[in-house]
Amino acid sequence: MARKILHVVGKQGLKRKLRSILAVTAVGVFLSTSLAYGAFFDTAGQSARPMGMGEVFLASRGGAAGFWYNPAGLASIENRQVGIAYGILNPSIASDLMSYNLNVVFPMGGISGLGLGISGLSADGASEMVINGAYGRSFGESFALGANVRMLRWASDGQFDPYHGTDDDDLSKVSFSLDVSASYSIGELFGLGQFATGVYVKDAIMPNISESGDDGGKLPIEAGIGIMMEREGLAVEGDVATVNGNTIFRVGGESAITGSDLKVRAGFIYGSDWEDDAEIADIDLGLGYVFRTIIFDYAYNIPMAFKETGGRHFISFGVSF
Repeated sequence: MARKILHVVGKQGLKRKLRSILAVTAVGVFLSTSLAYGAFFDTAGQSARPMGMGEVFLASRGGAAGFWYNPAGLASIENRQVGIAYGILNPSIASDLMSYNLNVVFPMGGISGLGLGISGLSADGASEMVINGAYGRSFGESFALGANVRMLRWASDGQFDPYHGTDDDDLSKVSFSLDVSASYSIGELFGLGQFATGVYVKDAIMPNISESGDDGGKLPIEAGIGIMMEREGLAVEGDVATVNGNTIFRVGGESAITGSDLKVRAGFIYGSDWEDDAEIADIDLGLGYVFRTIIFDYAYNIPMAFKETGGRHFISFGVSF
């Protein structure tokens, strides 16, 4: 898609050219620092709570945006929630590069839950949107399954179409994808707390986002496994995933502050392409605060390889009812 955006540059004025170049550069940095190997769509649904603890998938349950990471977590939703999130991705490079998402979750009969969401990423001359519906259900007291069906759409306005040799005012593509996850409650272990484990598969049907339909546009399957410990307001998780030949390690957690409604979060992401000897690391920090039924979350992501970009900021608001 970045190649498509570049066609915009040749047909605009100098000022707009510079803005487009900055946007493309910012998109490239964003993709690198977020460990998104191949498509903007890997960043869809990013919200402040999971981003504040390294995007570990099991611990992301419970929030309005948690089903983007772990749809099986919808089985344990207790209240209806509405959440909105906004991300400032690389303000030092391009102020108009931003992400957003809106999510709604509903408990259903105490054993299942439904989630609906929309997420997008916009830059000068291009946009991306994901609309999804997710469902999670428990089977007994320990086991839960979930699935998230996503409609992916990207569009690039007013540029030359390299595939047909004509000007196209709306070069776009729509595809569908499927994420699945499962979780299992292990129970008390070693006197440390309650443990759970789980697995997920993202883009299980390898959707093709290329306008031409060639194989280079297929999103790679991402699969991961994790283990989480919870005890008295503390949740800590570690997981490992593989995508497109790369290995990603994540560790993160959340802790309630005794005597207050404040929560602190931290996480670390390490990605490595062993064949090319390429490494990327991110540090995540976050805060959460609950005032009655209103939920506020903030996260700050520090890409170690691109510290000069000023990091990324994520803000989320939610209401539980």
